[in-house]
Amino acid sequence: MSEDVQSIIDRILASPRAQANRAFAGRTFTDEPIIRRGSQMATYLPEQIREMRRIATSPESRTKPEALVFLRQAQFMEDYTDDVVYHGTFEHYFPTYQAMSDRQLRGYFTWRAAVRRGDIWRTSLSFVFVHLYELLCGVGATPGAEGFRAIERFWWAYREYEPRIDRYVRTWLRDYAVWHNLDRALIEPYVNLEFDRALIAMRNGLAGWNGGEARPLATPLNLIAPDPSPTRTASPRTGKRGRKASNGADNPVEEELFSSLDALSSYRPRVSRLYQTRPETLRHVCCATLVRLSLHYDRHRKAGLMESLFGSPLAMPHEMFASAVFWPNEPHPDAVYELDEVNRYTCARGRWYWEGYHGSHDRNAKLGAVLRAVDQRLRDAIGYPHPLAEKQVPKYLAKIIDDEIAARLAWEREREALTIHVDLSQLAGIRAAASTTREALLVDEEREDETPAPLAQGQAAEPDARTETMTNEPGPTSAQAGRPGGAAVSEDLGTLAAPAISPSSAAAPGGAVSVSATTAPAIVASVCPQAETGSPMSLTAPELALVEALLEGTPYTPPAGTSLDMLVDGINEKLFELLGDTALEFDLSGKPTIIEDYLEDVRGAIHG
Repeated sequence: MSEDVQSIIDRILASPRAQANRAFAGRTFTDEPIIRRGSQMATYLPEQIREMRRIATSPESRTKPEALVFLRQAQFMEDYTDDVVYHGTFEHYFPTYQAMSDRQLRGYFTWRAAVRRGDIWRTSLSFVFVHLYELLCGVGATPGAEGFRAIERFWWAYREYEPRIDRYVRTWLRDYAVWHNLDRALIEPYVNLEFDRALIAMRNGLAGWNGGEARPLATPLNLIAPDPSPTRTASPRTGKRGRKASNGADNPVEEELFSSLDALSSYRPRVSRLYQTRPETLRHVCCATLVRLSLHYDRHRKAGLMESLFGSPLAMPHEMFASAVFWPNEPHPDAVYELDEVNRYTCARGRWYWEGYHGSHDRNAKLGAVLRAVDQRLRDAIGYPHPLAEKQVPKYLAKIIDDEIAARLAWEREREALTIHVDLSQLAGIRAAASTTREALLVDEEREDETPAPLAQGQAAEPDARTETMTNEPGPTSAQAGRPGGAAVSEDLGTLAAPAISPSSAAAPGGAVSVSATTAPAIVASVCPQAETGSPMSLTAPELALVEALLEGTPYTPPAGTSLDMLVDGINEKLFELLGDTALEFDLSGKPTIIEDYLEDVRGAIHG
């Protein structure tokens, strides 16, 4: 019909009479006919809009909620389009079709048709909200993921004209995902769960410090199936009563717990000056103090540490799609939508509840005071050059902090004692002392007869990187390695193996001491122990003794001049081909142990 009307208009405008009226008469313009369709007339109202008006004025709609009337009208007009642009403005709180004039209605449906084609232009803000209300009600897009994306796309396109819609659409998108039980990943950019995640990490860290199991921070609502005997939400227990939270050693959950404390506290220990120089020490004492403090609250307070600092999650009635005109097509069934362990939505018998931390999500000042006290007292204990001003804290808290500081510093001193430091700067002095000793042991005949040995073709002129013969004269050849006076130096250990003097050595003329030629091999054997003939896995006697002691569970003391670190490294190297992995490791107390997974393999290799 519209094409027929347009063709009639085109024929009228193309007629000679109409063309003559368009001609110029000198410099004076003549009247020109303006032909419009009836639908383009300001007073024209399409029949479908009239029918929509009657939906609102029908007897059954007079007693219905305005949102329900809007839903029925929106469903009736879902596919309607118009072509009359409205250049005026329309402003109304909670706008609906009934709030628009006939001209505004036609302008709205013209603008909506362009939006659906992807042509979005600036219009009255109330028109924008009406379109969003339609999408929330499932009009114009299939309810679910498609509807969510339609709202999201329109929001991101129109917010360039009006950023004020952000505060509404963010909340509506969250409620839309909850209502339709959509994937949590869809609303991840529009909800802030950092506070919740920090609380969960703190709870898990406190409970996992001593291997305990974390208890939930929130009690399920039980709104759908009420529990006749609800239990009080309790803080996570972090260990048995009276058990100390720390022995000073590092704990696997330290980093997770420390990060949560840094995120929740008003005092940031991670940006402390002390943390820049001794991060492990400050981190451990902060975490261990909070664990001990949590134990104290469990024993002496009605509420646990987490509840005392942050309160408890509350279940509050929640209005879905607040500030929007919304009416569901059908009542929502009972459901639970969980964003995380402390943030969930529940629908029970048609009413919605939101359970979570409704208070302030700011950094906690009480937690900050505890962590600042740890930083201040730790600086005083180690004599840090940049102390903090002391602030008064409860005596029980001061004792907890001081105990954890003492335990940590004692553990660090013990660990430092087990560490072997090789100072390579002392090698020059060792070489000089070896040269002097060798010179004193040589007899005159040996000095006269000793000639430099020629280097074999391709042989490096520099001494071996691990073992050198320290003399003032050119070094002996491989054939002369057993001569008296050979002094071996191990750079790895930073020690000098001086020639041993045999009891049968005789004094040479001139007061010099003659050294038996059989002493040099004994020197080398003392520095680089060789495996005994037939020893399992080519282990040396000290290595084999250590393995036997670990298998039997008996104490073992390494021989003089040998450290446990050297023995463990040697054993691991020789057993690597058998196991393909490290066989021995040091526990937290610094004692070597056989890894439990390889215990039987090592026993079979040693005992056959």
